[in-house]
This record gives sequence, C-alpha cells and structure tokens, in this order.
Amino acid sequence: MRFLSVVLLFLFVLAISACDEKQTPQEYTTTDKIDARDTLSIAKPTNLKPKIGLTPQAREGVANWPLYRDLSAAIDSLQVPTLGVLKKEIKRFDNLYVAKEEAEEAEVQVAPQETLSNAIRARLITIETKVKVLKNEAFLNEPNAVTLSQQIGDLINAYQDLNLQLNEAFNTSFEDLLEEIKLEKEQPDEELEEENEPQ
Repeated sequence: MRFLSVVLLFLFVLAISACDEKQTPQEYTTTDKIDARDTLSIAKPTNLKPKIGLTPQAREGVANWPLYRDLSAAIDSLQVPTLGVLKKEIKRFDNLYVAKEEAEEAEVQVAPQETLSNAIRARLITIETKVKVLKNEAFLNEPNAVTLSQQIGDLINAYQDLNLQLNEAFNTSFEDLLEEIKLEKEQPDEELEEENEPQ
C-alpha cells in the first residue's frame, strides 16, 4: 500500500509540475502558404498605351513627392509572371495608400502645389480604383489570367494618364510632349542605323 501511495504521489507531483510549466507556442514561419492558384501565369498586357514619360520640368517638380515616387515603383513592379507574385506586389499599393492616408490625417502638405489640381486628383483616384479592382480579381477563388492581364494594362494606362496630366501641370504643352515622344522614338532608330553601318 505504501508503494502505491508513493507512486500516486509521484504521479500527482509530476502532473502538477507539468501544469506549472509554461508552454511555449509553436513558432510559425512567416512564409505564406503557396496556393496552387498562385502559379497561374499572367501574360503581358496587350492593351497598353504608348509610354508617356515625364518632361524634365515635371520630373523636377515631382522629385520630392513621395506618393508619386512610390507609385512609380509600384507600377514598375507590375511586370509579373504569376498570380503569386502579383499578390505580393499588390501589397506595395496597400502600403502606399496607407502612407497617403496618414499624411492626409496629419494634414501634412507633401505634394507639390502644381499637383493639387482637380485633374491630377481625379487621375490619382482613378489609379486607386484600378488597384482595388485588380486586387479584387487577384484574390478571387478562381481568378482569370486574361482579366488580370487586362486590368494590369488598365492600371498602367491610368498611370500614363497621370503622367500626361503632370506634364501639363508643369507647363508642358501637349504639342511639346508629342514632339518629345517623337524624338524619343527616332533616337533608338538612329542608334540602330549607326550600329549597322559598316566600318
């Protein structure tokens, strides 16, 4: 009987000590689970407008505008091969708009005065809307690669419209812009001709 009471006492102490030990939670890795849909290939958009770059005046005017700088980086990152990569890149836009809202709440003037026009605000709202539409499609249970490609093209085109509006805001006429685009297109052709000439 004494042996049985010692064993029971030992088991009781063991059970109590096990309860006192703090269980450390299992550490989860920060890597996202890979979903089979994330390997869905996305073709390059076929609905792109000709690229419109900023003129030197506009480039100088937006040089210290964090929203435009971050937006440009996010747009440039949209050349994505798969849905999984697109989902990660969409998070850049989320961070961008969170920072924009924080700046607006703090009433901090971070945009150049020339960019406060209704036309530029409308372009920025259009881009934000296109981002939300793209995000909604990307996170559907069954996203469509063709639709995603089309929406990426629409978003890039909206960004081109913003560039056009910024060029106009910084006193670049539409005619000057067309002349600059024409010169940019002729420049690569001239470089090719020079390379192909026999020496």
